[in-house]
Amino acid sequence: MSEIELACHIAPWGNEGMIHALSDIERARFKGIEMSSTVVELYEDRVGVFNEILVEHHLQLYAITAGGSMWPGMNLDEEVERCLNIARFLKASGARALNLYPPRPNPESPIEDELDLMPAATAYGEIARRTLEQDVVTCLHPEMGTCVEDVKTMEKFLEMADPEALKICVDSGWLAEAGLPLAGFVKDYKKRIGMVHLRDLKLKKGKVVKVKVKKKVKGKTVTEEHALAVELGKGGLDLESYVDALLTAEFNGCATIEFDPPEPGAGTLREIAAASHVYAEHTLDLVL
Repeated sequence: MSEIELACHIAPWGNEGMIHALSDIERARFKGIEMSSTVVELYEDRVGVFNEILVEHHLQLYAITAGGSMWPGMNLDEEVERCLNIARFLKASGARALNLYPPRPNPESPIEDELDLMPAATAYGEIARRTLEQDVVTCLHPEMGTCVEDVKTMEKFLEMADPEALKICVDSGWLAEAGLPLAGFVKDYKKRIGMVHLRDLKLKKGKVVKVKVKKKVKGKTVTEEHALAVELGKGGLDLESYVDALLTAEFNGCATIEFDPPEPGAGTLREIAAASHVYAEHTLDLVL
């Protein structure tokens, strides 16, 4: 029987809003959270304090999201050590998964061939093998705007990395943006899924709605398009068939709900988290 533990990603609250986020997520009746790797920088020397904060809010850390450095460009040895440090933090916090975004392409040094990804993929494979020694599963999280945007590149990257050690974090939002069938992907890759992300995207005339966001890259402000993730049930994705496929595949693990900061009039972050939890519990029939 499939047992899926439900978590909420704290990213919408921002790096400065952790305590506020934990309070909101606890009130929304979640039992677990996923965080970005910035938490390691803040608490790696105070893991006990971090764990006490989670206990106070009746929450468990399930996973940390990291990766996404530029390639070519990042120092692979440093990336391996950084991820191993995150894995040590995860183990000390009782968590189990490290979700790695693929490298982002370097506009100043374009990738000309899939083999150009081999050094980065090899490093991800090493990370996956070595984190397993700490009982932490590393998952590749394909994403638009990275070096792994489609299934063909994902398969090649996993093959060059370590297809046994490196699992997949399957994200409903990425599947929709990549034009892939949500349930079909789960069926095809069920043995390789290590973690799940639940995103509901806003659609307009059947196409994913994207908003422009500004971010810092090498000290410069750049504008990128970003798919708008909304409260579960308020978007246009067929999440019911997606979750049914996961249950049929007897996936056991964590499913993290993700959404973006709300548009004006869409409610508060706590309200969106609570409504998403209700939708996951009653409409998606997840085992909580």
